[in-house]
Amino acid sequence: MLSDLIAARTAAALAEGSGFNPFEFVPGAAVWTIVIFGLALVPMWKFVFGPITKALDDRDKKVEDALAAAERAKKAADDQMAATRAELDKARQEARQMVAEATTRAERQAQDELARARAEADRQLAKARTEIDAQKRKALEEIRKEVVELAVGSAGAILKRDVDDAAHRRMVEDFLAHGGQGR
Repeated sequence: MLSDLIAARTAAALAEGSGFNPFEFVPGAAVWTIVIFGLALVPMWKFVFGPITKALDDRDKKVEDALAAAERAKKAADDQMAATRAELDKARQEARQMVAEATTRAERQAQDELARARAEADRQLAKARTEIDAQKRKALEEIRKEVVELAVGSAGAILKRDVDDAAHRRMVEDFLAHGGQGR
């Protein structure tokens, strides 16, 4: 509309032969400009500025909502990360404890096995000593019997008399029991 008014005014000015000065104040044109602007402002406000303002407000609200959602998501992620770290720390602590317990158990088992091995070695050593002592006693007894036989035989040959075997044996056994020394 304004462009129509300017075009009409320009055409009228050209018809009169004078030039058009757009900066020249014309009171009638100013009044009509204000009236037309006022009448055009209401529909423009309702159909142009209103939807634009509403769209801008909606966009601002969406941005604020998105920022709030992002903040909530960040907080949730931080909380989840803290919980995950806590669980990881707990798992590490449990793993350390399990390793320590396993090490302690292994050391205890090794000590138990060592003690069992020592006990078995001591038992076998004691058994071997007992067997050695028994064999030694048996060997000494056999040697003693052999010595008695030899002594009885040699004494009988020396004496050339008949002494009964039982008396000779007693004499030799007495002699040996006293360490080979006479009474």
